[in-house]
Amino acid sequence: MEYLHGTYSLPLVLLSVSIAFFSSYCALYVNERLLTMKGRSRAVGMGLGAVAAGLGIWSMHFVGMLAYRLPVEVHYDTTYLILSMLLPVAGVWAALWVMTRSAVSGLQSLAGGLFTGLAIAGMHYTGMAALRLPAVLSYEPYLVVLSFLLAFALSFNAIRLSLLHRRKRSPSSPWRKAGAAVVFGTAIVGVHNLGMLAAQFKAQGQVDVVHRAVRIDEMLLASWLGAAALLIVAIVAVSQHMDGRFALRVAHLNKQRYDSIFEHNPDMVCMFDLNGRLLRTNPAAERVTGYESGAYLGRPFTQFLSRRDSLKIRSCFARALQGTPQTVECTIRHRSGQEIILSTTIVPMIADGKIADIYTISKDITEQKRTEKQLLQAKLEAERVARIKSEFLAFMSHEIRNPLNGVIGMSELLQETALSAEQREYVKIIAKSGMGLLTVIQNILDFTKMESGKMTLNQAPFSLQVTLEETLQLFLRQCQQQELDVRWQLDQALPALVVGDEGRLKQVLLNLIGNAVKFTEKGGIDIHIRQKKREGDRLQLEFTVRDTGIGIAETNLPHLFQPFYQTENTARKHGGTGLGLAISRRLVELMGGTIAVESKIGEGTKVIFTIQARVYEDRTAVVPL
Repeated sequence: MEYLHGTYSLPLVLLSVSIAFFSSYCALYVNERLLTMKGRSRAVGMGLGAVAAGLGIWSMHFVGMLAYRLPVEVHYDTTYLILSMLLPVAGVWAALWVMTRSAVSGLQSLAGGLFTGLAIAGMHYTGMAALRLPAVLSYEPYLVVLSFLLAFALSFNAIRLSLLHRRKRSPSSPWRKAGAAVVFGTAIVGVHNLGMLAAQFKAQGQVDVVHRAVRIDEMLLASWLGAAALLIVAIVAVSQHMDGRFALRVAHLNKQRYDSIFEHNPDMVCMFDLNGRLLRTNPAAERVTGYESGAYLGRPFTQFLSRRDSLKIRSCFARALQGTPQTVECTIRHRSGQEIILSTTIVPMIADGKIADIYTISKDITEQKRTEKQLLQAKLEAERVARIKSEFLAFMSHEIRNPLNGVIGMSELLQETALSAEQREYVKIIAKSGMGLLTVIQNILDFTKMESGKMTLNQAPFSLQVTLEETLQLFLRQCQQQELDVRWQLDQALPALVVGDEGRLKQVLLNLIGNAVKFTEKGGIDIHIRQKKREGDRLQLEFTVRDTGIGIAETNLPHLFQPFYQTENTARKHGGTGLGLAISRRLVELMGGTIAVESKIGEGTKVIFTIQARVYEDRTAVVPL
């Protein structure tokens, strides 16, 4: 039995390769456009893209078959032709379906590549099965397997590369798509040529060699190929037209959106060319400046600024030309002569990677600046008044304290003379009243020092136990008269000596323990000092003063530390100035701590405060050798 051998027509081979490149480019283009579509538009685009790319692959295949000329008459089976035409369309549709999904797994990529590869290879062998000629068609098995593997590798890699490119979120350039089309087109031609190489034609009986002319079947096939090519061109042209219309519509919508923002912005918006000439303004510019737009269009806006502001704006404009937005304040003169203060943002408008125009957005902050100036003047005036008040109080307290010390001293001397019982009681009242008034004056002096920021701390080593004992000694007689139990406790973890301001700490303890004694008629008072935290030589000490007195209403607790605050009952019954707790809080905060009160009516009061201190280390001690 004789084998038939054919020859190739070079023009048709080149046409087949060209169609393969064009079809690959069409598939890449369609895939990129589909990623921008959604819903029904994507489905329609996917169908048209599959038809265009699939028919392109089919056209390449059959042009390649026509390029292979056998020395016998060749006819084609219509059913197989149609089937071979549908297979690549289905394969491309499957690939596009996988590539346009929002999330694709490796298994889905593998399945899509397998189906598409089988469809492309199946197209070739179905097309070969459509041949009707006086010969038996057989194949080399290993070449057939190799062609299927090549088709699968082509399809799988096309899907994976598309998904990888989609993750980069950047459109491919035409040259990059053209390069990829050459690679994929060459692979498709390779699948076809492997299939043709695997084919063997064994003649049946005596075969007459025929010098082939164009026959009716070939004319029909050529007509189909022409129709397919025209359909591909039509689909791509329609797609390009739709893209163009879509782009124009998007551009129109963007322009409308931009114009709406520009025209209806309540702030003054201006557009400048790169030389600083004003090209366009919005209606707000006329309201802010008082001039019609024609008065300054085409002219440098710096003409409306002072020399100082003009230099400042030019500098910011130069930096904006380098791509850096700027914000600057400047002053212009309204048409009425009034000065207008503007906060201006200068923004470069970038198009195609280059600065095309400069936009400015200017907000009228004249009222805001006027308000800020008034607030600053009011603040300075309030500070001046407060300073005068503090100085007056300090002066008056000092002037009153000197003669008051004389009154107290003379009353003490008078108590040492021979007096009747009634006279001695009067002198005690004078001395007690004088001491009370002296305490009030001292509190006022301390408070004015704190308000003016002149209060300082004296850092020196002292014993917490000695300080507490000395403070309690001042209230010992009063507690005995009221039959109050006084208990105090210091944690063993406390160091013997700490560094801090003993005088200010004693002042706080005097205020708190004095209040506890004053408002407790029965029961007792507990004082507890503990080390709350230690870091190196730094300590945080916590003091707790608890009594069983009358307690404080919950509504009054937030106001206790306000200067001169007293509840109505305590002010009427116990007197005082209402400065003790306010001064105590200021002193505690000055020593780096906090203070808080817990109390209920009839259940007593608990005051907790903390201060910062340091552990005292005697560096002068002699270390024995």
